[in-house]
Amino acid sequence: MKRILVFASAAIVLFAVVTLIRKPSVKGSDRDRQGGDHEDERNLEVQIGSNISPVKLNLKDKDPDLVGLGSYIVNAQAGCSDCHTCPSYKPGHNPFRSPFGVSGDGQFNDVGYLAGGVDFGPPTSTVTSDNITPDPSTCKPDGLTLRQFYVVMRTGHNPVRNDNLAVMPWPYFKYMTDRDLDAIYAFLSAIPSAAPPATHCRLF
Repeated sequence: MKRILVFASAAIVLFAVVTLIRKPSVKGSDRDRQGGDHEDERNLEVQIGSNISPVKLNLKDKDPDLVGLGSYIVNAQAGCSDCHTCPSYKPGHNPFRSPFGVSGDGQFNDVGYLAGGVDFGPPTSTVTSDNITPDPSTCKPDGLTLRQFYVVMRTGHNPVRNDNLAVMPWPYFKYMTDRDLDAIYAFLSAIPSAAPPATHCRLF
């Protein structure tokens, strides 16, 4: 009888150990467990970002992978051009096809790319999107250092102008990782300086 109890106890312990080994304590996604897939996906994002930039990039003294990732976030995810380029698309390239000769390919406007000038209010409003291209004298996007850029993106407050963003959806962007914000800043530092158009555009 004693021997049977010993064998039974050993079987229970063995079953418990095997169960713990086979069942991970924290469930992750298949992608997390496959190791290299996440890195491959990030590399693809960098490649796509590098290919879809509508303007020539200045990569001198910059990490091209970080710039490419920033382009991917700005142009393929965040839609920054919708509010910061006036007009957003090249003439005749609106992404919505029409019977009036619009191609529907959605090419971003490379003239005044991210230079602001989009009007968000009634005709008397002074709320227009900012020029986020590099300042010609400092080469910093919108004249902001990286740390100041963090403040703008995470608090909605511009420490240089000492004002708050009226339209920018920073409450969503504040959750981005430091790496993603670094990438956006690197991309914005690599695009050409541009001036907003003389006449503002209307988003709607």
